[in-house]
Amino acid sequence: MNARSTLPALVLLSVLVGAVALAGGLAAGTATAQTANATADVSVDDQTGAASVTVAEATLPDGGYVVVYNASGGIVGVSEYLDSGTHEDVTLEVSPALSRSQVVVGEVRADDGDESFNASADQPYTNENGQPIGEAGYVTVEQTETATPTATATATETATASDGDATTAATDEPTETSGPGFGVAAAVVALVGAALLARR
Repeated sequence: MNARSTLPALVLLSVLVGAVALAGGLAAGTATAQTANATADVSVDDQTGAASVTVAEATLPDGGYVVVYNASGGIVGVSEYLDSGTHEDVTLEVSPALSRSQVVVGEVRADDGDESFNASADQPYTNENGQPIGEAGYVTVEQTETATPTATATATETATASDGDATTAATDEPTETSGPGFGVAAAVVALVGAALLARR
């Protein structure tokens, strides 16, 4: 091979090696970014309550927050700043309190550097498809039963009817006729009767 053909071949080889190295570097960078985001995770169990939601587990590779959304898609709870790593049983106060049973969503968000939550600046951790990492859980809100007017009226009517029956029963009972008072009255009636017969 002469010098003229060797030089273009070397240039071509250098270009190919550079391209492969660049592609490898880009692939490695992408893989690193995806790996970092892939470690972010959140788990929300079904639970009962209205004033708070407990996130069973949250992993934040670079620290950040756990955010809870209600069924309408509004943010109703935010954790305090959490250091990087995995956190268990993170309880978030919910405001306003949940008024009914519903599905809620727990989401992990990265911090923008000030360790103070900002809904627009602190972006969600995302998966390899660029979707926010979150999980849904069902929260049961127990309703307190209150006495209805109908029930109250029925109870009142029942009590009144019961009282009336008792009064009637007391009135219908035969009057006691034995005793000393009855003997004297009978004697007086007998004397009056005898006097009337004597007049005839």
